[in-house]
Amino acid sequence: MDKTTAAAIPFTAAEGINIETAVAAKPFQDWLAAVDSTRFTVRGVHFQSLDMFGPVKVGFIKFKADVVDAVGKPISGIIFMRGGAVGMLVVLTCKGKKFAVLTVQPRIASGRFDFVEIPAGMLDGSGNFGGVAAKELKEELDMEIPAEDLINLTAFAGYPGGTFVSPGGTDETLRLFAYEKEVTEEELADINGRCTGLVEENEQITLKTAELDTLWRIDDAKTVTAYTLYKQWLAAQK
Repeated sequence: MDKTTAAAIPFTAAEGINIETAVAAKPFQDWLAAVDSTRFTVRGVHFQSLDMFGPVKVGFIKFKADVVDAVGKPISGIIFMRGGAVGMLVVLTCKGKKFAVLTVQPRIASGRFDFVEIPAGMLDGSGNFGGVAAKELKEELDMEIPAEDLINLTAFAGYPGGTFVSPGGTDETLRLFAYEKEVTEEELADINGRCTGLVEENEQITLKTAELDTLWRIDDAKTVTAYTLYKQWLAAQK
């Protein structure tokens, strides 16, 4: 596959957007590298919005790419770019029964104040996926977990780069990890209702536990996917 490079693409942007900042952002560079220039031609990119996380870190990019295939047929190119993320399935075994740790927090895109899901977070661009997962577990669950103790579920499934969340409109990929731990009844009870999250990131997170085999009923794609991959991983260990 031949990669697409920024040098051959004309860029435009809405007022107030720094084109160099948008183009240099790691998610955008990763997207360019992934575009197969033998199948697609990117004739131009117009940046519509750019959200910064602080003074220097690029958060989200919204752009419209003018793209055609090898015979000149237009391809839909409206993209909401947010880069990669990680999700963590924490499995606690208490008296032979498996439970999962879930977060309950406001997710305004869903319209809900108490959205239930597995812990998750955005990648930081370092490429240290396991380290980011361990960091999120510390922030959201207050659990110190060495990155090497995490089970890489997406790599087990054959896609170490992660699974695409909604490729019709976003570049986001999700890497899923699992962690197993034996706990007492007291430790399990202590997790329910615990408040966590980073105040500086406006997080309002409450923890709860649920029986592992009820996760397929949760209306969150990463939770259901992590549960499914974990069950497959368990079966492969037998």
